[in-house]
Amino acid sequence: MPFGTFALISLFYAVIGVRVVRDLWVRRRETFDLRFTESDRYLVDQSSFFVLVPISVALHELGHAVAIWSFGGKVIDFSYYVFAGSVSYNEPFSNAQHIIVAAAGTIVNLFLSALALPVVFFCRPPFRAAINELLFQFVVISGINALVFYPLLDFVAGMEGDWSQMYEGGVPALSLAIFVIHVGILVGAYVAWKNPGFRRRLATLTAMPEGTERRLFGGFRWQGQPRQPAAPTGMADGESASPAEDRFRKAADRVARGWSHPVQGRIDRREEGSQVALIWLSGGNQRVVAMRHENAGRVSISGAAASPTNGRAPGTGTPIRRELRSWTELPDENDLTMALRLAMEVVDSWQPGAQTGVGAAAS
Repeated sequence: MPFGTFALISLFYAVIGVRVVRDLWVRRRETFDLRFTESDRYLVDQSSFFVLVPISVALHELGHAVAIWSFGGKVIDFSYYVFAGSVSYNEPFSNAQHIIVAAAGTIVNLFLSALALPVVFFCRPPFRAAINELLFQFVVISGINALVFYPLLDFVAGMEGDWSQMYEGGVPALSLAIFVIHVGILVGAYVAWKNPGFRRRLATLTAMPEGTERRLFGGFRWQGQPRQPAAPTGMADGESASPAEDRFRKAADRVARGWSHPVQGRIDRREEGSQVALIWLSGGNQRVVAMRHENAGRVSISGAAASPTNGRAPGTGTPIRRELRSWTELPDENDLTMALRLAMEVVDSWQPGAQTGVGAAAS
């Protein structure tokens, strides 16, 4: 594969990464709070690739440049394509120096991983689960990219890149030493990954849900049956959902799966439109977030929180009811999911009786 093609692929990934960076910025508070949900983990795992890997690529190329300068060479071209890069130089070096320059980028990647892993496992007190997940996934993705993917691509595609120079640089003893280190790191990483103690400690530090098993590239799979949110009730058997109801239900399912409390779902159909509500108990209070689609096209998310005594003894507390978000037309599933998650965070923080709610009711 010509390097120009590889650079184009990297730029394509960079365009995708812009969306991930935007989502991470918008959701930064709830993503890195103390409650690390399934949707948070998905965004963090994406960010480890689209945010941290481009930084490591830049430092990888800088490592080449530093090695060149340390040998008295001159960098004549430094190219950076977010997920790929190259450094060219024109000073005559010995074969051993060429090999060291080629290895310098990978040495930087290994150094970054060697810094990140102790932060995850030995920092006292430990960082929040989202940060540990971000750093560990960076180690995995960066390490596999540097030690597995790039070497294979180099030799299969005939790129004559770093690994071709390291293994075919004309200094067999140095190339053999690099091979031993290369294989040793991969074997050590595999043994660590299969070690039950390592995996248990990692699961604790990254807040893996009980009964799940981590996937290599992020996320997890359930070893048994996952806790499912209750299916929304209120729809007759065989009755089809409208596009809005279908989108509401998908967004509700994504958020409810990662919520820390059991969630009940309900669908209501009225003359003015349809509504999907999520209901849960926390802090001794009943909480509701409802997504409503009006026949005129307007979409809104409302929240409510009330103590159990509010329904039986008026005056003992003031329930809170507010409209939290609205659109003039049906948003896409990702935007709806994000807004629903933010709304549930807000409603979960309310203390009924402490203030008077304003705005539209949620039910």
